[in-house]
Amino acid sequence: MRRRVFLSGAILTGVGLPMLAGCKVPWQSKHQAGPASASASAGGASGAAVPAASAAPQGWQELDAHVMGHHLGFQVSPLVRRDEKTTVLALKLTRAKDDAAVKDIAQVVYSSGNEYTDTFEATRPLSRPSSNRLSPFDWGATGVRLLDLATNRVWVATTGVENKVKDNYNKLALKPGESTSCFVLFGPVDAKQVTVFVPQAGFVTVDVVDKDAPTASGVDFAAMDKAFDSVATIGYSRDIAKPHEALEAPVTIERFARALDNSTSTLADNQKVTITLASDVTFASDSADLTPQADAQLQTVAGKLGQYPDGGTLTIVGHTDDIQDDAYNQTLSEKRANAVKTKLQQLTKLDKWKTSVSGKGESQPKIKDTTDEARAANRRVEITLTPTGGTSPKDSSTTATPSNGSGKLPDPQGPVAKGPEGVTLTSKGTSTSGEVTITLDHVTRTGGYLLGTVTCTVKDGSTGAPLHPLLEDPQTVLANQRDEDGSALPSFNASDGLTLIAGGERIFPADYLDADAEHHLPLTELNVSDHLKTGTTTICTIWPDPGGDTITLDHPDGKYAIKDTAYRLTDIPIKNS
Repeated sequence: MRRRVFLSGAILTGVGLPMLAGCKVPWQSKHQAGPASASASAGGASGAAVPAASAAPQGWQELDAHVMGHHLGFQVSPLVRRDEKTTVLALKLTRAKDDAAVKDIAQVVYSSGNEYTDTFEATRPLSRPSSNRLSPFDWGATGVRLLDLATNRVWVATTGVENKVKDNYNKLALKPGESTSCFVLFGPVDAKQVTVFVPQAGFVTVDVVDKDAPTASGVDFAAMDKAFDSVATIGYSRDIAKPHEALEAPVTIERFARALDNSTSTLADNQKVTITLASDVTFASDSADLTPQADAQLQTVAGKLGQYPDGGTLTIVGHTDDIQDDAYNQTLSEKRANAVKTKLQQLTKLDKWKTSVSGKGESQPKIKDTTDEARAANRRVEITLTPTGGTSPKDSSTTATPSNGSGKLPDPQGPVAKGPEGVTLTSKGTSTSGEVTITLDHVTRTGGYLLGTVTCTVKDGSTGAPLHPLLEDPQTVLANQRDEDGSALPSFNASDGLTLIAGGERIFPADYLDADAEHHLPLTELNVSDHLKTGTTTICTIWPDPGGDTITLDHPDGKYAIKDTAYRLTDIPIKNS
């Protein structure tokens, strides 16, 4: 996204946010003098992605964004330590004066009454999935997340509130040319800088400062406290009494990938890497004899071990389905685990690894079901590496090598184009249809991850093209990409189907275990639900970095995919931050 850096100066009366003295802001009408217009912005049809983060942020940052078809400007404050337990981020949102009317953008207008037909409620795309199952989303801008990519951590919002909550009920409601402001609370943050993920807007780096720091002067704490009092009065707070304690601590960002032939999957966090081998590929049926296909699987494991020359702890655990009796399954699981160890010893040295081998039989199923699909998933060998120095991803900006050169890409399942050029698909709903052009100009390499903003532009005159079928994971319908029970609702409208293909793997967006949802949520958009008749929408995504100079983005067909939603974007350049 287009970003500007400026120091907070005069305080905007009543909201405590900075004004830009003597200059035009980028979300002004394209007919006014200013540095950017809708067509030139990063959220526009050009598909420009996030720029390199500032090495030395000082004050408020700006984003020129397109949120569910609407042109908005964002001002993002430094992150301010409110007290020992909480930090606060202030946001100002401004809707472009010449922004299209809501009724011309959205197929369904959520506001009621004619007087609201041109009021855009930004809280829907900016909020996080709600823990309250009676409501699909939280209020305010609680979908904002804080990232410390150097330490592989993410903070999610404990709660949020609009500054003028009594006027618009915490919906971040905006008419053309109007501004509003809101506050987002987090737990304690010990980093000096964080990357702020603003849904459908982009990424900016901000300083973490004390309450009395000069750059904190634009955050009006009295206004914030008053706003939160208003929330408690009308009952729109997720936790009226205090921020949600379960969300205060940061959690580890995790990386998940799956082999294109589904023979292996790899899950990594800060401490360990777990590689799961599908037994139906690794072994002959009802046997501990390795198949010829197992060589490629275990070569992958050996390569992972080689990445950690100092060694560590290595555990190999076999699992079976429930078809045979307990004793038989226990013995088979142990034999399969030992067969894997023996082969690994032939492929690489294990002398620096403290290795243990065991079998669990049918006692620890991955999926508690008796379907053929569930039983196949339960037949597996799990190999866990716990390296001495941890597994935090390294920034490969100076050492990146192509990771997808070892084999050709699988055949595409839909249209293919270079990322900056984009593909165009027809997206259909029950009674809606429209052409959508999807582009990705580039991604930015930061701290072992790739940050990108995909743009979806709906052709003018559509009856209401749904975006989520073009973005969501098509492999599951009642779960997330991890197959976690009950995870369908938190990730239902997420853009978690935007995967990378590299090194024979499908690399999913980075994710994290959300304490409120009790499931993993992707570092993508979480609420992409509107059917649009026109306009551009920015889709922010963070992926683990596979290395190389370019990437390939792939939205595949899947078991539950809507027809004609697969596509591929190739030759997407990687820029270093």
